Amino acid sequence: MRLTFGRRGLLTDLSVADTGPGIPEEHQAPIFEQFHQVDSSNTKAKGGTGLGLAIAKQIMEMHGGRIWVGSTLGKGSTFQMDLPTRAELRKKAP
Repeated sequence: MRLTFGRRGLLTDLSVADTGPGIPEEHQAPIFEQFHQVDSSNTKAKGGTGLGLAIAKQIMEMHGGRIWVGSTLGKGSTFQMDLPTRAELRKKAP
């Protein structure tokens, strides 16, 4: 796993990358929805409810940030986040 952290203008960037099996493209957007899991024996063996990424997305959006994933099968995934570093730049929560 690789963790990177930095500043880009008025944003704080964070990324977490792994060298795991990767996430199929059709599952990359839905994994941020509640109870969605990539259906594989490896995922099922590790358990989980499918709430973690949905909660992370909600927290990021409440603070005016965003979270997304890029992934290549057989090479791993990178979860990226950016968050405004100044309170006045944060979006109002809906």
